[in-house]
Amino acid sequence: MTKFWDRIKSIFKTKEIRKKIIFSVLILVIYRILSAIPVAGIPANALVELFKGTQLGDILSTVSGGVLESATIVAIGLTPYINASIIFQLLGSVIPKLEELRKEGPEGRRKISMYTRIATVPLAILQSFVIYSTLRGFGLIETLGTLQLITMSATLTAGAVVMMWFGELISEDGIGGGTSYLIMLGILAGIPGTIRNNFLTMDNFQKILFIIISLGLIIATIIITETERRVPIQYSRRVRVGGAMDSYIPIKLTQSGVMPVIFAMSLLSFPQLIGKFLISKNYSEVITRWTTKILEILSNQYVSNALTFVFIIAFSLFYLTVVFNTEELSENLQKQGAFIPGIRPGDQTSKYLRKVSLRLAVVGALFLGIISILPNIFISTGLMSATVISGTGLLIVVGVALDIKRQIESMMVVRSYDKYL
Repeated sequence: MTKFWDRIKSIFKTKEIRKKIIFSVLILVIYRILSAIPVAGIPANALVELFKGTQLGDILSTVSGGVLESATIVAIGLTPYINASIIFQLLGSVIPKLEELRKEGPEGRRKISMYTRIATVPLAILQSFVIYSTLRGFGLIETLGTLQLITMSATLTAGAVVMMWFGELISEDGIGGGTSYLIMLGILAGIPGTIRNNFLTMDNFQKILFIIISLGLIIATIIITETERRVPIQYSRRVRVGGAMDSYIPIKLTQSGVMPVIFAMSLLSFPQLIGKFLISKNYSEVITRWTTKILEILSNQYVSNALTFVFIIAFSLFYLTVVFNTEELSENLQKQGAFIPGIRPGDQTSKYLRKVSLRLAVVGALFLGIISILPNIFISTGLMSATVISGTGLLIVVGVALDIKRQIESMMVVRSYDKYL
């Protein structure tokens, strides 16, 4: 215990880390203040009524950062930015120009990030109008005048842009993964109330079971997230006593982190939101009837779990091609005079790394998919009456927390090296 507190003290004694932590906490405070300011034109309980009894509210609330149902100026949160990111990630596979930009390195990624920011604005405007039109169609709000409607849409759009800006500020000057950090904060904000409400209705046995299963899920998620395979490499130009110098390439079981989970949640919410919109407009009896049937299917616990499972696996495998460039890694190894024992440098190394990373990604994606739906399965089978946090929320919180831990440890290592320079 003494070592733990000494570790905490050493972290806060490091100026760079202390500044990043304070900056991240400051963003948190501003974010929570903004999430308490209501938006003009939408009653506080309107969105709660709209999503009552459906899983859509939980999904959108998770993706938005836990502030959607509060009808505040940051209600739509990070959803437009995440959707824009998904669009450009997918288009990068079919549009050669975007593929070229992605291969250009930091400069190309900077341009794609700029396009993503630009696309966020029209998507935020569109989502604000869809929400307004849906609420009006269900009679949850009154018809707004032109000026009121523009004000409401501009406020929600500005809130989405501010959230996007906060995410980028966190990535540059704070601790955590930007958008993932903000989503984690939204999820954590709802946990105390959930625990309190659940414990009031549980007997002692249910409370013990609740704690054991929750801790078990957290431990399993940590193990899965931290597991890695170390591919051995040797440097022919760096010689030590007894032969060439050895090292390794760490390839994680969940190479893509929590982004596949966030993308899957966002993609799952899109058709349900459009479905709500079509039902509220009541264009025709046929459209309304079929849309209602589709929403009923999507709201089914088994269908929702299956789609979440499939989407997480699909995005995990797709995102692997974005974050783990085996050709670039193979080229860098060759330039440094490094090689994998028994594997030829160049294309053979690239193919070997691609095969290893793909196998790990498949196993990791299966684990992520199972963890994401396991709490729902426990509830549906009666093993648990409730959970502290959804499976997808758990993956996001644990993933971001471990990422923050790794960042702090990395900065501490750099600081220890600086003493000898």
